Amino acid sequence: MKLLLGTTNLGKIHDYQKYLVHANLELVTLGDLGILDQPLEIGENYKDNALQKAKFYAERSEYPTLADDGGLEVDALDGRPGIESNRWLGPNATHEQKLTKLLDLLEGVPLAKRTARLRNIVLVFFPHERDYIYVEAVREGIIPTRKEILGRLMPGYPYRSILFIPELDKYYNELTDEERETSDHRKRACRELLLKLEPYLF
Repeated sequence: MKLLLGTTNLGKIHDYQKYLVHANLELVTLGDLGILDQPLEIGENYKDNALQKAKFYAERSEYPTLADDGGLEVDALDGRPGIESNRWLGPNATHEQKLTKLLDLLEGVPLAKRTARLRNIVLVFFPHERDYIYVEAVREGIIPTRKEILGRLMPGYPYRSILFIPELDKYYNELTDEERETSDHRKRACRELLLKLEPYLF
């Protein structure tokens, strides 16, 4: 089965190509098909956004299409930035500006109350059946202080750069390949997704 990856994020494409491996699954990118259009993200939650994106690209390709959505949820900020994680300061804000704003809002909040998580919904829409499957994965952690985070920005994955995982004593982006086997939330999502895709892979 050909599965279109409905994202232009090179980091995500790399992850999916690495984690979604099956003898009967061929991954296709938007670049392979010359699709340049981009959908609006106006859903009320992560699943709505992922479904909107998957439908948008499936209609342009007629392929089953994978799309995802997710964000950083900070408890001290009532779950913000959440669904707005990629655009809460507008479409032109840099990763540095987003992280600076986040740290400004957390100024003075004690470490014990700086708990946070990365939540990710990965969904596949089947255009001919007009049906979809999805999985959800979460990675819990904390957001350390500005002094500890300074200079840690990781291109492409800004929030992974600042999410500290206490039980591993590491930031998310510092995990080894072995640690990612059990701690990478996108990898866990892909593993569960492959199980749900199995009935379609023939």
